[in-house]
Amino acid sequence: MMKRYQMVALDLDGTLLASNGSLADIQADYLRALSEKGFLVCIATGRSATGTYAYAAKLQIPRLPIVCSNGSSGLLWSPGGSNSNDDPVIEEQFQFTVPKPIVQRALNLANKHGFCLQYFYKNSVYANQKSEIHYQCTKKYTAMTGVRIQHIDDDYYQDILENNKLPSKLLLLFDPTDNLKARTLIHEEFDPSEAHIVKGRSTWFVQILEATSNKGVGLRHMCDKLNIPLDNVIAIGDAFNDIEFLHMAGLGVAVKNADSEVKEIADITLDFTNNEHGPMRILQELEERGALAFQEKEKW
Repeated sequence: MMKRYQMVALDLDGTLLASNGSLADIQADYLRALSEKGFLVCIATGRSATGTYAYAAKLQIPRLPIVCSNGSSGLLWSPGGSNSNDDPVIEEQFQFTVPKPIVQRALNLANKHGFCLQYFYKNSVYANQKSEIHYQCTKKYTAMTGVRIQHIDDDYYQDILENNKLPSKLLLLFDPTDNLKARTLIHEEFDPSEAHIVKGRSTWFVQILEATSNKGVGLRHMCDKLNIPLDNVIAIGDAFNDIEFLHMAGLGVAVKNADSEVKEIADITLDFTNNEHGPMRILQELEERGALAFQEKEKW
């Protein structure tokens, strides 16, 4: 009997999104159509929650599951109402925060070596820019994700820490010429048992998460909330932070432009890149083969 899948979990950057950061209308329309038939569509990304909302708004899928911050947070997103100006409805599903001692050490490291610390708390992103390179990095991050950064000072960091407003993730930003130095210092400072340092392609920032957080773990928590077996999930990605995510799903799919390490663990590597609508093409193929399971939405 042919295996049938109930949900697809889609990475954003380098996978569902084109290289210019756009979500093609043809893919958005197809995913919405799948959802209307009763197939569950999920976003799973390294971005913070606010960095996903524009794409969720384009998809217009009610109770869209979103795993964000590299698995540290999970939510359900729904359109707010018939009025386009209505705020969306956000239902938090889970949240894993960076412990206070790790946050303090990251702040100390940033201050000592001239890095910039971005602090992700709920729907806000804070940073204490102290130099021109800091402003350049935060502007670059905003241009890449659409997320607005709120400028704060060190005293504000201490205030939010004292009130246990712990972040879902941290970013240390730096001049690209300091990439090797920054990564070396960060890996010397944090043992893997204390914090998860996300390996990525970027030469100007490093992500710091709670030690057990990754996109695979986040996907598992979301599936538990939705009562969907992981074996019935398709995961599609491209980058190193997608490895646990693809490995944990029932069917792990790498787009053509994926990193070699991702292709090695994927069950399928596509002949199409993110710019060639790879995710839509594999889902269309699976749908034509009868490998997608459609169900009544009330069941999830």
